[in-house]
Amino acid sequence: MAPASPDDAAWGFPNRATPIGSAAYYAVRFCPPGQRERNALLLAWYDLVQEIVKQHTDPGAARLKLDWWRQEVTLLNDSRCRHPLTQALQDAGVDAAAVAPMTAILETADGEIRSPQVRDDDAFAAACRRSFGNFFVLLHRLDAITPENDRHCRECGAYCAAVERIRQLAPSPLRVPPDTRAAALRALSPEQRGRRLEALLAGFDNAPTRPLPALAARLLALSKAMHNKIRNSGYPVADALVERAPLGLLWTAWRCR
Repeated sequence: MAPASPDDAAWGFPNRATPIGSAAYYAVRFCPPGQRERNALLLAWYDLVQEIVKQHTDPGAARLKLDWWRQEVTLLNDSRCRHPLTQALQDAGVDAAAVAPMTAILETADGEIRSPQVRDDDAFAAACRRSFGNFFVLLHRLDAITPENDRHCRECGAYCAAVERIRQLAPSPLRVPPDTRAAALRALSPEQRGRRLEALLAGFDNAPTRPLPALAARLLALSKAMHNKIRNSGYPVADALVERAPLGLLWTAWRCR
């Protein structure tokens, strides 16, 4: 049985993954018109997978949902999808090229459920590359950009994931290395805290040498701007998250045109 879902119309742009005024909304809004619906659907699918990881109360049930999605994603190979979201993706032109990176994202989600605690910097980097890094690879495969650009796309997506994990380290402590959790960071001076988190982010190459897909380029620009704001705020470890105003998000995404 398919996981419960909103009706077909609920996945259109803007949807729950791209609410008006959010960074994701502006990233999609300033993509070429022909890509907007597809990109919003892809973000909705990624968001749905992350919800399974973050909000489950029963690991076994969560992994069964991911198993169902693995089967569903393979149906893109011959346009036989059953879920309203994947049917909408299918209608938007998402095809067999998406199966491998989508499956990789699902495998990563399964791994996070089985082992939710990030052990060290290497595990942190790997989780970022395998999750949002593979989402950037998904965009790259669908836009048919040169195959050798996979690595650059994965690195840029991983950087975006790392910035977001650091932004949310207080409410989601298991998703960062133990010495970068809020309690440990509060024991450091602002300078020490900044050096530690900057070192964590320095492990990702966020300067692509080739063009990125339109959505990836905008998401990367927005993550760099968020990184700057977190840095300029002294890497706060309060429960309240660092946010950017909608006007600032709009400006950042618009400048990528």
